[in-house]
Amino acid sequence: MKPTKKQLAMFKVIIENYEKNTKTAKSHNWKKMDDNALWLSLVGQVNVVGGVDGNKRFQDNETLKQRISLNSLGKIKSDEKLATTINAVLREAGIRYASENISKCNKTNALVHNYKFISKYKGGFRNLIQDLVNIKGKNAELERVDFLINNFKYLKNKSARDFLMGLGINKNTLALDIRIQNIFEHIGLQLPNQTELGKKSIYAATEKDIIENICIPLNIQPVVFDRILFHNYDKIYYK
Repeated sequence: MKPTKKQLAMFKVIIENYEKNTKTAKSHNWKKMDDNALWLSLVGQVNVVGGVDGNKRFQDNETLKQRISLNSLGKIKSDEKLATTINAVLREAGIRYASENISKCNKTNALVHNYKFISKYKGGFRNLIQDLVNIKGKNAELERVDFLINNFKYLKNKSARDFLMGLGINKNTLALDIRIQNIFEHIGLQLPNQTELGKKSIYAATEKDIIENICIPLNIQPVVFDRILFHNYDKIYYK
């Protein structure tokens, strides 16, 4: 992907118009969060697949959040009850793809798996995040992404990055979703479709292209560029 001077100029205008009023997570924002807040953030990444409205209802409802808090789930002794409890909360919040048939509900079963992984992790969720932060080197950010994808269900290329970016950990990755695809198409640049971006190699190559050909020339940090496009999508795309 090689944007023209005109296309780069269009992105520059977008950045100039929206950067000042776009919020990004402060560096190491996760340090202000306890284990349960981190868990609910992870739940949110599963919830938003297919649509964000259900997750907003969930995050705004203290009763629903309390029902699947780490403390509440920790009192449940069977996997069946864990699944029943989580599924009921997802369905009450109107989460997309939360099937009534629990055995076929991928989101429910993913969250059961994710909860069990966290509950067994030495030192808890905050220690898991600290271990990710401790990963150093040129490929540290992608190694963190790989850890999440390999150990948590329903976290993929986009959502694993989004989670780390939201915690103020990763700064040089992009959460490529349909909104960003649409904006690029609006400007005249075609990104791979969502199925293609599901492949690790294609996602990484696309991310690298955007960073090298847009973010670096325009002197914009990838996480900031990502948040500008995401949070101002309606203003940019429908303008």
